Amino acid sequence: MVDSSTHHTTHISWFELVEFGLSIGIALLVIILFFCFYNRFRVSGSKAAKPFSMIPMDLCEKHPECMLIMLALPLQLLWEVAQFPLYTVWHEGDWAYILYGLIHCTLGDLLILLVIFWVVSLLNKSRFWVYESGFTSFVLFIFLGLVYTIYSEIVNTRIKGTWGYTESMPIVPVIEIGGAPFMQWLLIPPVLIWLMRLLQASRMSRPV
Repeated sequence: MVDSSTHHTTHISWFELVEFGLSIGIALLVIILFFCFYNRFRVSGSKAAKPFSMIPMDLCEKHPECMLIMLALPLQLLWEVAQFPLYTVWHEGDWAYILYGLIHCTLGDLLILLVIFWVVSLLNKSRFWVYESGFTSFVLFIFLGLVYTIYSEIVNTRIKGTWGYTESMPIVPVIEIGGAPFMQWLLIPPVLIWLMRLLQASRMSRPV
């Protein structure tokens, strides 16, 4: 519920700027380390890439997580922009804080996608599971995203009070979390997998 009599303007702090910078740095470090580590693994039916031999032109072909991020960035950003007015921070924060929140949440979404993608990859012993027809991996990818979302929304809205919902936010029965973030992680992951498979099929059908 939004109560105009108790509104206070939230400004971005130096601590949040430092946290923002550190989160980007850590995310980049994790990605670099993961690439270096995973380059040593052989993928069934393809040659293993040599360590530190990534070529920018075929980066997405060798590293499916690059394609995942490229496709996820606009989808996650657009969804965050669309659902942000359903959170109280939209009405309480200044524009700098709102912009910080949008960027922070979008980068967080991308990091979550990477983590659950890598978890499923480890279980499949292949990062190329996304191009295969395995139904179990497909469901697990969606399920893990939903589980984390439910946990995050419960902790941040009920326990920590990091953010809150406005009256316009639809609520999912039983689990009592926002419908917008729930639908975000129910719809975007399967759309991403479908797009990645579509692009891969298009690339494979091209004449050599």
